[in-house]
Amino acid sequence: MKIVLIENSTIDYNGYDKDNSILRGAELALIHLSECFARNGHNVTVLNNCSSEITINNVAYKNINRVINKINCNLAIANADANLFKKVNSNKNFLFSHSIQNIEKFIRKKQFNAFMKYKPIVLCCSKYHYNKRSFFTSFFGKKIITPSIDDEFYQTNIPNKINRDVIFYSRADRNGSLVIQIWKDLFDQHKLTQNFYVSTDFDLNKFDKKKYNIFKKDYLDKKKLIQFLKNFRMLIIPGHKGETFCNVAEEAKALGIPIVTLGYGALSERVKNNYNGFLCKDIDDFKIKIFELLQNDLLYLKFKNNLIKDRGLNSWSDTANNLIRFFDESN
Repeated sequence: MKIVLIENSTIDYNGYDKDNSILRGAELALIHLSECFARNGHNVTVLNNCSSEITINNVAYKNINRVINKINCNLAIANADANLFKKVNSNKNFLFSHSIQNIEKFIRKKQFNAFMKYKPIVLCCSKYHYNKRSFFTSFFGKKIITPSIDDEFYQTNIPNKINRDVIFYSRADRNGSLVIQIWKDLFDQHKLTQNFYVSTDFDLNKFDKKKYNIFKKDYLDKKKLIQFLKNFRMLIIPGHKGETFCNVAEEAKALGIPIVTLGYGALSERVKNNYNGFLCKDIDDFKIKIFELLQNDLLYLKFKNNLIKDRGLNSWSDTANNLIRFFDESN
């Protein structure tokens, strides 16, 4: 089967860039899916803003702006923008959505006419995402296709030790200020000695970072990120209404790091309460559960062992196979 994956971010990348920290979830999803399709014997092309045309792992990368004649294919998968389907003549179009798009934004991004012309089925990342994507922004259908993370997160050796430090490495605008305030409250109340690491996009000048043992996580490529993360006690992350999946949570789980969350957005689907972390009912409960997990080594090891036991239950190969199955069913 001929499959074309299309996206139009300004990033110049191809399959050799999987470890590059500049890539976001959308670009990484495109690389992983394309390689899984190719391994299963499909003819796969990626159209993006790569500077040179190259074939990597049987995936042909072509610059989207140099495509003059439409490419004929059985299946086209576009990232976020239905207007990208103008580059192909496809039997079936899937639109991979990574955000919650209200009607106003749907119209402002000029999606309506493209939807009517190309009739894409919207691929959603979670039940939360599916429920938030209204009929008016998915009127040709929608389907939950759970993303995955890089296999190296599952394959890395996890140290058999009790970790101490805590991390929040989602974007600062996703309730990051709330997390820092909660950490400061706990620090003052319980005289904590642990360190707290936050994402690189935080402005720590407005916080008394030395007093509260708050540090920034450096920009790291994937290999260094994995080695850095596997030494943490827990990920504390409230979630956010714009969170449709949360790669950060999946990466943490794959490295045996328990999660404490308020379950905002899709975070409630990433954590099994009292099995691999805590799904808290409110901010007071959030504080209580963070402190409990900091103090209770047996509880921490229980969560960590459960996470290790469940490693690799969902891979990009599974996601790709589910997409092909869904393609066959929808024809």
